[in-house]
Amino acid sequence: MKKLIIYLSVIIAFSACTSDLDLSPLDSQSELTYWDTEEDARIFLNSIYADIENAERYLYYSTMSDDAYTRVEAYRNIASGSYGPTNGVVTGVWSSRYEAIRRANIFFNNINNVTEISEETRAEYIAQARFIRAWHYFTLIELYGDVPFVTDEISIEESLELERTNSDTILSFIYDELEAAISDLPESYSSDQNGRITRGAAIAFKSRVHLYNADYTNAAELSSQLIGNYSLFPNYGDLFKIDNETADEIILSLQYIPTFREHNIQYSLIPPSLGGYANFSPLQELVDSYPTINGYDIDDPLANFDPANPYQNRDPRLTASIIYDEYVMKDFQGNDIIIDTSPGAAPDGLNYSSNTTPTGYYVHKFFDPTARNQTNSGLNLILIRYAEVLLNYAEAKIEMGSFTQTDWNTTIRTLRSRAGLQGQALVYPGDDQSMLRSIVRNERRIELAFEAGHRFFDIRRWRIAEDVLNGWTHGIQTNESMEDDGYVRVSFRTFDPAKHYLWPIPQSEIDINDNLTQNPNW
Repeated sequence: MKKLIIYLSVIIAFSACTSDLDLSPLDSQSELTYWDTEEDARIFLNSIYADIENAERYLYYSTMSDDAYTRVEAYRNIASGSYGPTNGVVTGVWSSRYEAIRRANIFFNNINNVTEISEETRAEYIAQARFIRAWHYFTLIELYGDVPFVTDEISIEESLELERTNSDTILSFIYDELEAAISDLPESYSSDQNGRITRGAAIAFKSRVHLYNADYTNAAELSSQLIGNYSLFPNYGDLFKIDNETADEIILSLQYIPTFREHNIQYSLIPPSLGGYANFSPLQELVDSYPTINGYDIDDPLANFDPANPYQNRDPRLTASIIYDEYVMKDFQGNDIIIDTSPGAAPDGLNYSSNTTPTGYYVHKFFDPTARNQTNSGLNLILIRYAEVLLNYAEAKIEMGSFTQTDWNTTIRTLRSRAGLQGQALVYPGDDQSMLRSIVRNERRIELAFEAGHRFFDIRRWRIAEDVLNGWTHGIQTNESMEDDGYVRVSFRTFDPAKHYLWPIPQSEIDINDNLTQNPNW
């Protein structure tokens, strides 16, 4: 399979700097000798693709939601509410985003110097870079609110005097950049360029930005432009396999290639018997959100839920995503194995060792049986897919109060049918907005579980984080304690709505720039 190879093909020496906001330019000699041919521009553009997201954060956003738990301290502290402006994730995200913006700005300042390139190709390259820089600024304002805003190369001295720009100003810039990108991006590329940003990706991302900012009219309109232009992959679980990385459902992915460019998130997901270490463990709260196969919540009398066999008769996306007790799967040799996660069971049981799950669950989604050394995978990680587009459209129409049975059939029913739900799960439930809102929010949770931080951002934009991130999180029911109906307590979390909806500005940045102010209550 051919795909876009995104890597740093050229090493560019930047001046040493004490601020992560240093957007200093290349030295003049490098600028004069490097930016000449289309290949030069393409190599540099490929390097900024690599900045979009890293595999660790792609996964670990979920541990800062009510979906998963981690032993990784910096993420765990954010989840528990016990963190501050020196937290490694808080400073690392800030640093990496501004380093990426610096590289994007270098691209914009030099792309017009390239002479050996067609104007059509130049416009396409600029459009891709617009998308990427907009992606970074969107992440920054979602996490930190008002942030420094730079669209040019600046000196070290200038970077140390930057002030925070109102997030609304930056949001307007994001909209404008994505609109410009949409105009110049192609619908598709040749097969050897799989992975590049398309017009559809820009439309889908712009729809997401509007949705996050409660602009439901534009979110619905943009999503509607893509409905019918893509299709869902027939099998939900198989969508996340290397063989299906070019499925029509996938609109944009982080690109990886076995051996050449790999990630190792699988190490944190799979049981020790398969070579893993439980750094990332699904929570009972997520497991309980999967309805029974007829679409009812497990606590509904009509669900036919059997507590003695809690994983039977459930939404098939549960089995596609999460490894539970007595789970049957293929090992790396293709043999059927049974994973025993019961308390103390060797080698994979709950708290059997420091390597095993503290919740009783592992992750099957993203499992790559072809991974080198069992953990180094070339599996692409999906950033945008058609299922999200359908959910964006459904949520926007529900919030507008104009969601119809036709909309239901196009979106929720279609997703549930693909997943294998039956009967009442597929029937339009009526036009009660509160009920529909509950349905679409849960559908987002289970359809997009562990993907690109969707749940992390959703509970914040819905302003429900204080409801779902306060109190104990749980693992499987062992009945070893009378507390919490016998479900294992995993971690205690606190979310202060007056403080935690925005991350703090990194202290290291405030220490060197008197113009940077801190977010409220930090």
